[in-house]
Amino acid sequence: MKHIWGAVKAIGKKKAIGWIIGLVAANIIPIMIGLVLMTIMFAIIGALGGSVDEQQSKQNNPSAGYVCSATGDINQEKWTSVFQNKERSGALKGHGDDIINLSEKRGIDPVLFASIAMHETAWGTSNAVQQKNNPGGLMNPDGSGLFQFSTLKDGLESMSQTLYNRIKVDGLVTIEQLGSVYAPVGAANDPNNLNEHWVPTTKEIAQKLGGLTMNCEPSDQPNMELVGDKSWISSHTKSITSGFGNRSCGGCSSFHAGIDVASSGIRGAPITAFADGEIVISKANGTTFQSSSSNMGTGYGWYVEIKHDDGLRTRYGHMMEKGKPVGTKVKAGDVIGKVGSTGASTGAHLHFEVIINGEKVDPMPYVKSFLTGA
Repeated sequence: MKHIWGAVKAIGKKKAIGWIIGLVAANIIPIMIGLVLMTIMFAIIGALGGSVDEQQSKQNNPSAGYVCSATGDINQEKWTSVFQNKERSGALKGHGDDIINLSEKRGIDPVLFASIAMHETAWGTSNAVQQKNNPGGLMNPDGSGLFQFSTLKDGLESMSQTLYNRIKVDGLVTIEQLGSVYAPVGAANDPNNLNEHWVPTTKEIAQKLGGLTMNCEPSDQPNMELVGDKSWISSHTKSITSGFGNRSCGGCSSFHAGIDVASSGIRGAPITAFADGEIVISKANGTTFQSSSSNMGTGYGWYVEIKHDDGLRTRYGHMMEKGKPVGTKVKAGDVIGKVGSTGASTGAHLHFEVIINGEKVDPMPYVKSFLTGA
């Protein structure tokens, strides 16, 4: 400060003021202009949907679901770079055409087929594929271990049939849906929760292969149907396969405390909240494996219960996996889980209950307005 005051005395007040103004104009004004221009630039980028880095991150982040082929076809360059390189495909090197031909035969996505094969075999390096030509983990019927195929092409043929059954017969068309079968989260034989990596890893592989060519844009929000402030509970179907009340079960009798909603291909379909409320239960009751008519579990399996106004609660059972967490505030029509076959179930369906002040009542009067002819 002493040096500055000395300079002011030497040149005079007027000259000093002019000198200071010139200094500010020469240094501060360009900085201010730069800041204004940067603000305008970020505003424009924001209006276009976020920063370039953010958009690029979303496009390249498999967990965000961006795994679709840009053209809808196989990216031949990426496909070849994997299947013609033993370091990248191991025992599956040279079998890219086999996967494509088998996929065309079965009507399934070759990129999905290849992604699961790569995941299941650790990029063609597992003992199963190298020693037994078994890329799909098929077990011997007698339970003695992995089945051995005479050639890897035979193993891929068998795997393509299994995928056809899951995709075309069971309706599991997305990576998330298939993951519930190949690596169900919360399974008893997965104490370290390694299965939770199956979906994101398979998506990552699909991205490296150039993206899926089929069923790659599933909607997270179904076409919900609202009547007043209520929503139908699964957009996949309105077919009621079992009602409320007593029913026989092959020589026994039981009381069915809700209604069952089911039709072909419902497995993995979104389940939606019947009304506004808050999720108060989201857990497993009984078994969590995917039950069938020959291997039925117990209880509700994965289920969600929502607390609504006026003493009303709704319960959604046999979900494919754990639903939305406790404490989630939901609106009518919000997705809360996926249809599955966990618990005491013989096939994929939604078990829906209505509870009034702690008492289970017939749901039909509550959903009647959604049903044809009602």
